[in-house]
Amino acid sequence: MNLTGPQRAAVIIAQLDDDRANLLLRSMTENEVIRLMAEVARLPSLTTDDVREIVEAFTTEAGAYLQVRQGGMDLAQRWLHDRLGGPRAAEVMAELELMAQDQPLAFLNRIEPPLVAGSLADEHPQVVAVVLANIFHEHAARVLDRFDQDVRPEIVRRMATMVAVPPALVQRIADEMTLRLSAVLRSGGSPADVGGVSAAAAVLNNVDRTAEKQILASLEASDPDLADVIRGEMFVFDDVVQLDDLTLQSVLRSVVLKDLALALKTANHEVMGKFTRNISERAAQDLIEEVASLGPQRLSIIEAAQAAVVRTVRELADSGTIVIGRGNDELIA
Repeated sequence: MNLTGPQRAAVIIAQLDDDRANLLLRSMTENEVIRLMAEVARLPSLTTDDVREIVEAFTTEAGAYLQVRQGGMDLAQRWLHDRLGGPRAAEVMAELELMAQDQPLAFLNRIEPPLVAGSLADEHPQVVAVVLANIFHEHAARVLDRFDQDVRPEIVRRMATMVAVPPALVQRIADEMTLRLSAVLRSGGSPADVGGVSAAAAVLNNVDRTAEKQILASLEASDPDLADVIRGEMFVFDDVVQLDDLTLQSVLRSVVLKDLALALKTANHEVMGKFTRNISERAAQDLIEEVASLGPQRLSIIEAAQAAVVRTVRELADSGTIVIGRGNDELIA
């Protein structure tokens, strides 16, 4: 069977038991996990001979441990749940199920962001908005980062105000993108009601903080009402600092120490005090020592850690463990 490299990787991981698969997935970034699980979910039916050929090509010793297993949504959902937690896994599965419908633009999730952005460089912001609304939010954010600052707010505005896109238009864009990227990939399927404020907010939650602030500031100037609505759908690290003590204590029990230390690398004394007084004395001392031991860090690393903390807050809120306000609403336990 003629499979792509990512498909072969999906076949390999599908042969592992859950524990070994989870060990492998924990060594990968979230975006890599999502892209690999997309391939697992879409694996075609394979015969034992097909799988054996792929595994033996990967390693001659693997034949002794071969146990043929199929991919599928159930397998992807179970592993995503173990790797990302229930709420985040449910969010990702919703995207995977959308892509599993053979959405015309789904193939772009396997294309590096610079290539996608380059192929869209001369397109109208509305076309770019349609494309970004039809791919994974994290991937869309990385593509959006490649556009000039003066263009990004207009793209986000059009995403936020987008209504259901005609199937023919999505297919036409997909065909053109396929030609530009010289990809021999299957396209087709039915359209989905994508875009809207939630999609725009989800993308903005994944771009870097500098881009997020610039985009929202520009939208505020041109369409303040829309900017307020989008901001109301977002929750960022600055909002974590505003959580009441009881809610913050619940969050800190679920946050990895190293992520928290990195997130607080640039924090002032007041912000640091907000966190240290809501954990035990020993934990506070460990946190202070961890921050001090970090040394110089790239801003992108710090922002990624802050995003991890924010993701924990959202997961706890989705599970009902805590209740948070949106935008300028009061944050309550």
